[in-house]
Amino acid sequence: MGKDLKGKELGVGLTQRKDGKYSAKYTTNSGSRREKYFEKLSDARIWLNERLYEKNMLLNGEDLSVDEWYNIWMSTNKEGIVSPSTVKNYKARYKMNIKKNIGMKKLDSVKPIDCQYILNKMDAEGYAKGTIQQTRITLHAIFKDAVLNEYIIKNPVNETVHLPYSEDEDDFNEKRVLTVNEQIEFSEYATNRMYNNAYQLVLQTGLRVGEIGGLKWEDIDLVDKTLYVRRTLHENKNRGGFYFGKPKSKSSKRTVPLNKEALDILRSQKSFQMKMKCKSSNWTESDEWQNLVFTTINGNPVGASTFNTMIKRIVNNINADREAVSKINNTTYNRFEKFTMHSLRHTFATRAIESGIKPKVLQKILGHSSITITMDLYVHVTDDEFKTEIEKLSSSLDIIKNNIVAINKNVENVS
Repeated sequence: MGKDLKGKELGVGLTQRKDGKYSAKYTTNSGSRREKYFEKLSDARIWLNERLYEKNMLLNGEDLSVDEWYNIWMSTNKEGIVSPSTVKNYKARYKMNIKKNIGMKKLDSVKPIDCQYILNKMDAEGYAKGTIQQTRITLHAIFKDAVLNEYIIKNPVNETVHLPYSEDEDDFNEKRVLTVNEQIEFSEYATNRMYNNAYQLVLQTGLRVGEIGGLKWEDIDLVDKTLYVRRTLHENKNRGGFYFGKPKSKSSKRTVPLNKEALDILRSQKSFQMKMKCKSSNWTESDEWQNLVFTTINGNPVGASTFNTMIKRIVNNINADREAVSKINNTTYNRFEKFTMHSLRHTFATRAIESGIKPKVLQKILGHSSITITMDLYVHVTDDEFKTEIEKLSSSLDIIKNNIVAINKNVENVS
C-alpha cells in the first residue's frame, strides 16, 4: 500500500517519491512491471486505473485471484469514490480477515461455505459481532461488483452466509445479577481494561447499554452532579453501522443523579480519552460522533456487541485463574457465570434496593414508566440475600425451639 511523503495511504500501486512526483505502477498479465511518474496525484490515479481496466479486459473469473480482483476493485471502484472511512473499513477487514483465507483462490472458485468459514473463524477468535458483520459487508461488496462486471455469475455471499450464532445473543434477555463478591471480583479483573469505566458507570447509574453508547460530554454536569439521558445508540446490523435514536420511552428521557464514585469514573474517562486522542492518528472526523464519552481507540461509537465481547473475555480470564488455582489445590472450582452489560443494569437496581433506596426513586433513575417493571424485572433476590434471609429464618426457628425446651422444663418441674 503506497503512501505520500506525509505518510497518508494513496492506494495500491501509488506512491510519492522524495522529489514530490507520484509513481503509478502495476504488473501486466505476463508478469512485466510498468511504472510512470506524474506531477499530480489525480493524473497518476487516472493513468493507473486505465491500465488496470485494460488489463482487466483480458481476464475473466478463472484467471483472476481474489487478491488481484480486490486490488482492481479497490483502486477502480472505491478509492476516491466512497468515503475515506468506508475505504478504511474495507481495507482493514480484507487485510485482517479475508486475504489470508481466500486471497489466493481464483475469483470464480469461491463458494458460500468459504465465506461462512471466515465469519465462523472470527467468532471463534472472539471478534465483536459488529466487526464480523463488517467483514460480511466487505465480502458481499467485493463479489457484488465482480458480478456486475461479469467476472463471476453469482455472488457467493448469499442468504446462507450469516453471522454465527452466539450464546451471547440469549444474554440480552437474561436477568443475571452479580453478587457483591462477584461484582468486586469482576471490577478487579476489569481494571485497566478498555471499557472498564463504562462498566463501572452502569453499576453506579443503571444506564442502558444504548444510553451509555449515546452519552456525550455535554450531557454531563459535573458541578450539578447530574447526567442527562437524551439519546440512545443503535447498531444497524444490516449495514454494520450506528445511528442515534430517541430514548426508549418518554420516561427514559431523564436526569440521573451522580454520586462521588460516578463523578470519579467520568473524570477518569475524560483523562483516558484525551490520552487516546493524542496517541491516535486516525481519530474520527465525523461530526456525529464528536464528544462521545465512550469510544473506540479511534473515536468511533461502541455498541453492545463490543462491550459484551470484552465482558466475555474478562469472565474467561476469571475462570482460567479459578481453574488454575483449583488444579494447584487439587479441588473443584465454581465457574463465574456469563453475563452482559444489561446484567450490570440489573445489578445496579438490586444493589440500590439492598442499600435502602426507595422503589419510586429507583424507578425514576432507571427511567421506567411503571413501578411494576422496576420491582418485577430489575430487582432480584441474590444468592447472598437468599442465604441471609434463610439465616434469619433459622434464627427464628432456634428461638422457637429454645422456647419449647424452656416450656418443657417448666412442665417437668411442675410435675
